[in-house]
Amino acid sequence: MRKLLLLVPLLVGFLITGTPIFPAAAQPYQDPNGVYYKQAHVFGKVVTFDTQRNLAIIFGSIYVYEPNSGWQLVDSRKFHLVTPVNYQIGDSLAGAVNKTVAIEGPYQAWPGQKEEVIEAHNVEIADYPIETPPWYAFGKTVTTDHIVKFNLSQVTDLVDVLAGLQMAAGIRQDMRLTPEEVSRLANEITNPSDDASRSLAGRMRSELSKSWNDKWVVTKDNAATNNLRAGVGGWQFYEGLLGYNNSYIEKAPLVRKNLDAFMDAIHPGGGTPEDEGPAAMYALVQAERDKYGKIIKVTVSGALMNTVPGLLQAIADPSSAHIETWRLEGWTEKEAAEMDGRYCWLSGSRVLVRDEMGNLKDQYFSLRNYLTRDGFNNTLDITRNVIGEGGVF
Repeated sequence: MRKLLLLVPLLVGFLITGTPIFPAAAQPYQDPNGVYYKQAHVFGKVVTFDTQRNLAIIFGSIYVYEPNSGWQLVDSRKFHLVTPVNYQIGDSLAGAVNKTVAIEGPYQAWPGQKEEVIEAHNVEIADYPIETPPWYAFGKTVTTDHIVKFNLSQVTDLVDVLAGLQMAAGIRQDMRLTPEEVSRLANEITNPSDDASRSLAGRMRSELSKSWNDKWVVTKDNAATNNLRAGVGGWQFYEGLLGYNNSYIEKAPLVRKNLDAFMDAIHPGGGTPEDEGPAAMYALVQAERDKYGKIIKVTVSGALMNTVPGLLQAIADPSSAHIETWRLEGWTEKEAAEMDGRYCWLSGSRVLVRDEMGNLKDQYFSLRNYLTRDGFNNTLDITRNVIGEGGVF
C-alpha cells in the first residue's frame, strides 16, 4: 500500500502535464502468447460499475512494473476495464463512481485483444478531480467494440460533415439513387480503376480525414452492448464519454430506422421565435417567385434543433420536436431551385436584426449547408459502403 501512496502524486503529475513520468512505454502485446504483469497500477476516474458483469470502467492511465526497467506507462486517457478480486473490492469500486481512484493488481494482455482487464486487489480514493464531459457521435458500427464515426460537438455537425461528403463526391441531390447506382459509385471510390475514379476516391478520402476516425469502444452495460449489436453494419448515434485511445458508450439506441421515422413524421408549421444562434433544421423548403419566375424569397418550415441532445431527442421522439418557420437567407439561385418543394436538412444560424433602440427589425435563418432528403439518404448509402472494413477509411 505504501508503494500505491507514493505512486498517486506521480500519476497526478502525469495527468496534469500529459507527458510520461516513467521511462519509455512498455510493449504488452509483443509476445504471441500474451503478457502477464504481476504488478500494475491504474489511476483515474471510475465512470461506472456494472454489477451484472462485476466490472468497473475507469478513465485514466495504467502502468506496469518490469523488473529490468521499473514502472512503465502502457496507456493514458483510456477507458480501462477493472474487475474486483472480491466483494469488498467490488463494493469499494461501486461506491467510488465519479470519484478518482488508484487501483493495484495484476494485468494480462493477449495479442489482438483491444481491451484488457485489470484485476483490482487494492483500491484507494484520490482527491483529484478528472473531467469527463459528455460525448456524442454519429457513425457506422463495424462491431460491438469498433466504430467509424465523427463527433457531434455542435448541433450543425451532422449536416455539415455529411454535406462535405456529398459535395466531395458529387452525390446527386435531386433523386434517390437505386441500390445498383449506390453500389457502382461506392465501388468506384473503394476500387478506382481510372483517373476519374482515382480523383473521386482521393476527394472522398480527403474529406473523410477531416472529421472521421476509427474508435475502439467499451460499453457501460449489457444494454449498451445490445444497442451496438442491433446497429452493426449500419448507421448509429453514440452517447457516452470520449477517450484518447478508446471511447465509452453509455447508450446508442438510435439507428438508421429512427432517422427514417423522424423524416417521415416531421411536418411544416409553427411560428418564428425570437431566438438566435446555431441550429439545424429538417424542414420543407418553399420558394416564392415573381411574375418572371425569379426566386425572390425562400422559407423553411419544420423541426428546429439547437443542441445535440435536442437533436437526438427529436429523432427519438419526433412529436417532441420544435416546429418553426423561418425565412431562409444565404442561398444561391441554383440551391433554392434544387431545394424548392423538398424536405431538406439545413445547418446555419438564426439571426435577429435590431435597430439602435434594440427593437427587432428582422429575423432569418442564415444557411451554411444543406442536403435534400434524397441527397441525405444517398450520402448515407454510399458512405456506408465506403467506410469500415474493406473501405477507403
